[in-house]
Amino acid sequence: RVPAPPPRAARAPGARRAPRAPRTRPSTPSPITDHFALAGIFFYGKVATQGQFNSGKGVPGTPFSAEHTLGLADRTSQAQAELMFRLEQRSRLRMDFLDLRRTGQTQLDQPLQFGDQLFAAHQVLQSEVDWRQTDFTYTYSFLRTDRVELGAGAGVHLLQAEASAQVPNTPLREVYSAAGPFATLALDGTVRLARYWALSARGQYLKVTVDSTTGMLGIYHADLQYRWRPNLAVGAGYEYERVEVDLLHADPSGYVQLEINGPELFARLSF
Repeated sequence: RVPAPPPRAARAPGARRAPRAPRTRPSTPSPITDHFALAGIFFYGKVATQGQFNSGKGVPGTPFSAEHTLGLADRTSQAQAELMFRLEQRSRLRMDFLDLRRTGQTQLDQPLQFGDQLFAAHQVLQSEVDWRQTDFTYTYSFLRTDRVELGAGAGVHLLQAEASAQVPNTPLREVYSAAGPFATLALDGTVRLARYWALSARGQYLKVTVDSTTGMLGIYHADLQYRWRPNLAVGAGYEYERVEVDLLHADPSGYVQLEINGPELFARLSF
């Protein structure tokens, strides 16, 4: 004979069953849940550069356009990289890298005072303009849910510029270079539109004047990405950046204005 099972313990009158622990739904993978991300970016944009470099002896430089006066290309296609680290739950650190180098050759149609060097009309001029930039941006998310994240913070930008012009096979050559840090205020936002789609936008801006030197930096970005795999997203975006530096009493004195804007494609690996 099979023994009968032992009787269930009687429940005391008025006793309640212990409530079951609620089931936690896993978060939907998105930029809001990422703790680390590395993006490889292909950028194709338009570049516009204006400048004027005065002589150290007080001779005003000739205002020029790097694209029209010096013959540099007004389009650029390049690879870029972006890193993002999430610190705790609401703090994020983003790093962006830009290395823009252009060379050109043209025949001057008018004299060009470029710093201490005067280039005559009809001379063939070779020129190079390099712009290197590394951005560190920290934001704190004052709003963060599974679908929306909004943050504010500040950025530090390491800027380095160099411009040179020379007449080939002659000693006529002039080089202008400058480097230094700059800061901006930053806003950053992300909205998960659907399970696999997310829209991100951010902006950074600051304009300051210190000791007769004026600097302005504005960076604006928006992108739409598709979460192809839990750790891999692809997308497209648009970037606009404008930089202005006006050196009134430097040697050489002058100003530089740089504007970059255009679309980008990217692949983003995240965890």
